[in-house]
Amino acid sequence: MSRVLRTAATIGSLIAVNALAGRLITGPLRDLPAEHRLNHDLRRAGGTAAARWASAVSRSSDTSRAVAVGLGLTATLLALGRRREAAVPALAMGLASLTHVASSTLVGRPRPAVERLGTRQPTSSFPSGHVGAMTALAVVLGRAARLLPRPAAVGVRAVLAGYLGMLGWSRLYNGQHYASDVLAGYLNGTVCGVIALCAIRPASDE
Repeated sequence: MSRVLRTAATIGSLIAVNALAGRLITGPLRDLPAEHRLNHDLRRAGGTAAARWASAVSRSSDTSRAVAVGLGLTATLLALGRRREAAVPALAMGLASLTHVASSTLVGRPRPAVERLGTRQPTSSFPSGHVGAMTALAVVLGRAARLLPRPAAVGVRAVLAGYLGMLGWSRLYNGQHYASDVLAGYLNGTVCGVIALCAIRPASDE
């Protein structure tokens, strides 16, 4: 099976898993009431500082900023002579976006019933597209960090993991998503990032 077919089959399977999970959550699982309480509890526990921090972290994942980071990574890889790898950021984020749009359309989950802070999104709540795209990009960045000395690479990966954790929290705090939406975003982004990395491997490595 060619790489293109393998990639299409994997993304198709990932979308199907998302659709099944989302339908279970919004159907037999009655929208997971505990998730509703979590959004409200986070908001009540936070103050002015938490709201500002959540807003800043959430805005960092906006499409324009994510694209800018991806372009920066692509330019860096091109400057280092790694032309084959330079296409990976765009592929990873493209696959994550495709997975999100298709899955959210199939599930149609409403956003949390709390005051929504930040930009209103036209897509449904499940899964989180922002988390998915940034996770896919983080996977690629983490792989690119191997070009750095080991201590620096470990530091970069730790920062990426911490950022993704904060991003998930900010999306919950702002009322943009439920916890399961964010977890699905992490899964989608990880899978899409790995797929993109595998897609550019030389045939001799398979």
